[in-house]
Amino acid sequence: MKKILFNPLKNHDTSKKTNLYVIFAILAFCIATAIAQGTSFFYAPHYTKTLVLTCLFVTYTGLLFYLKFSGRFDEDRIVFMIILLGILFRCSYVLLSGLYERQHDAGAYTGMGTNFVNPGHIGYIEYIYKFHKLPDLNPYELFAYYHPPLHHIISFLWLQLNIMLGVSENLAFENLQILPLFYSYLCMVITWKILKVLEIEEKGLYIGLAFMAFHPATIVMAGSVNNDMLTILFMCLTILESLKWIQNKNLAGLIRLALCIGFGMITKLNSAVLAIPLAIIFLIHFISVLRTRKKSILLTWIKNYFIFAIIVAPIGLSWILRNLMRFGEKPGVPVPGETSPMYTAHYSLWERLGIPAFSDWNFPFPFHPISAKACNNTWVIMFHTSLFAEEYPANLSDILLILCQITFILAVIFGIITALLLTAVLFRHARSRLEGQLSEPFPPHAPGQFTNQKTGRENAIFLLTGYIIMLISFAVFVIIYPYTCSSDFRYVAICLVYISIALGLGNKYYLCPVYEREDSVFAKLKSVSMHIINWGIIMILAFSTVIYIFWERW
Repeated sequence: MKKILFNPLKNHDTSKKTNLYVIFAILAFCIATAIAQGTSFFYAPHYTKTLVLTCLFVTYTGLLFYLKFSGRFDEDRIVFMIILLGILFRCSYVLLSGLYERQHDAGAYTGMGTNFVNPGHIGYIEYIYKFHKLPDLNPYELFAYYHPPLHHIISFLWLQLNIMLGVSENLAFENLQILPLFYSYLCMVITWKILKVLEIEEKGLYIGLAFMAFHPATIVMAGSVNNDMLTILFMCLTILESLKWIQNKNLAGLIRLALCIGFGMITKLNSAVLAIPLAIIFLIHFISVLRTRKKSILLTWIKNYFIFAIIVAPIGLSWILRNLMRFGEKPGVPVPGETSPMYTAHYSLWERLGIPAFSDWNFPFPFHPISAKACNNTWVIMFHTSLFAEEYPANLSDILLILCQITFILAVIFGIITALLLTAVLFRHARSRLEGQLSEPFPPHAPGQFTNQKTGRENAIFLLTGYIIMLISFAVFVIIYPYTCSSDFRYVAICLVYISIALGLGNKYYLCPVYEREDSVFAKLKSVSMHIINWGIIMILAFSTVIYIFWERW
């Protein structure tokens, strides 16, 4: 078997020029979308908006063919075109969908002219907008106010900026979608960076990035007004910074991690779940520090971890402590009660969290019915909402319904396959790094960098435990809060990043002959399997795009 030596000093940063192009495209489309929503274009007929967006896609196609036939396609340009298409999809979705479409716990606003205190995330933002302070009331007495306030504070500032620029109040509230749109853009970029840190290139990079860029859940959430998209952004950053820290083991990385986790927690508390796999990596590293028996290195890392703690704790725990001190409230989620049709506690744990029966999947009409009587299995609801959100369409054409059925079946099959693929490639990743490790540790004057010998193994431990813990925490959440809405895919949407990694590493190890003997039957079988997975993912993304285009839910 051939080996590729891994050099931990290799610079993983992608082309600076491509970075600038991506940043420019993101900012340009965010501004253009905000302007379009703040002008008469917002009131234009649906067909006018569709025509304008179609022209954008035609222009994109022209640029794509120009790069292709002029021989200018390289990895950076292909990455840019994937991200640019993801930007166009998200921009189109926001422009075609209104403030109250496909939202979760959105609530409503009544404007500055009233003194009403409204529920939901929009009401939460409006409260800060009206009274210029965090809510004085017990956050568990009004729906959605129990959430930490970072997203809502940023949204208030954005709202104020719109008003200062002369945007009407109605359109300023409509523009609340621009912030999650921006966060969704950034999630694509962070996913790209994560794949590059793992040294995934070419085909693996393209399919992994495309999965995150074009998955319908990320596009729908780009138009949300709640705190889900910002939470996913901080979780993406936590994964990226954790992988970087595993490589470099430095204080600067610890500080960035503390900020990512801390700000993630004051966006939504469930972002703290990623602190668990990170704590495992910290423990592994600290044990290796103890084994050096060098007092200077030990004291250095005690100091470093203390700095991490004094940064992350005050930020991350601030909302919890505020509610405990002011209202005597512990962290939790207000629930609708046992009389709700969504209540699932009447059903056994196996019915809710066990392997679904064939009838549970409801393949003939694969949409989330809300009622627990119709569907109460968490994994089925998770798959339903991952593709079609919490939609239950009454009037769907036969052709579109058939396409939904096919797409859903493919999503279930390849969802299971890619979860297994993640486990396989992470074990392979750990072995490949150990095969290519340096023969000597780093010098003593570079504290902690000796752990770079174990980079691959630590990457695998962090990613695999993170994925498993995410699913376990999801199951625990459903048990504690037994309602069908608790099983919504948005609570585990960060798992899309893990699947992107699985696809990237799968292509890297199973389609690249340098990692296996080309004449090996087993290698050829894995190669064929990986091609099938790639095409299955492409079909899911393509079919779901067609579904949303012709759904007539705008």
